[in-house]
Amino acid sequence: MHQIALPLDELRSGASSSLIITECNASAFAGLSNAAGWAKRCAILTGPARSGKTLMARYFSGQNGTVIDEAEAAPAETLFNAWNRSQESGVPLLLISRWQPAEWNISLPDLQSRLGAALLLDIAPPDDEMIEQLLQKQLADRGAAISMDALSYVKRRIERSFAAIEKFARSANAMALAENAPVNLTLVKKVLES
Repeated sequence: MHQIALPLDELRSGASSSLIITECNASAFAGLSNAAGWAKRCAILTGPARSGKTLMARYFSGQNGTVIDEAEAAPAETLFNAWNRSQESGVPLLLISRWQPAEWNISLPDLQSRLGAALLLDIAPPDDEMIEQLLQKQLADRGAAISMDALSYVKRRIERSFAAIEKFARSANAMALAENAPVNLTLVKKVLES
């Protein structure tokens, strides 16, 4: 018996929003879980696109913290004022960006020094365990399942990026629908070749 892919271009509304923790993001998650121990009440969470930064931020904000997403694009005054409010109120501040603070265009020297004192939490590219779990989750959220031999094959050959995993899951689901076939070894070979 095998699971048939459903015609869902986007994720189902009830799709799992659970965060997968493996070696590539465990230290970042541990840092978020210990906001009380942040020396300057501020941390900067960085990582590649589609790496779970938003899910981690939801977890963090549920712990009574303030979050500024795409912090690299925020006006300097906004970041400076948020930093000061955090210091005064004791409420931890989490800044999220795809880039390290050194890559941000910051013109205020005082803000540069403050961000330099913040705890840096970085999500690394996906490891094997993340690739495996994320592929299974991405396909399950679309109503499909991947066979274990296909999963093992893809894990050894896919680009090591969160975006590539999502793109693969979308393509595999679309091909499974078009061919009315399960996501098996034959199908994943076709997806990787295309």
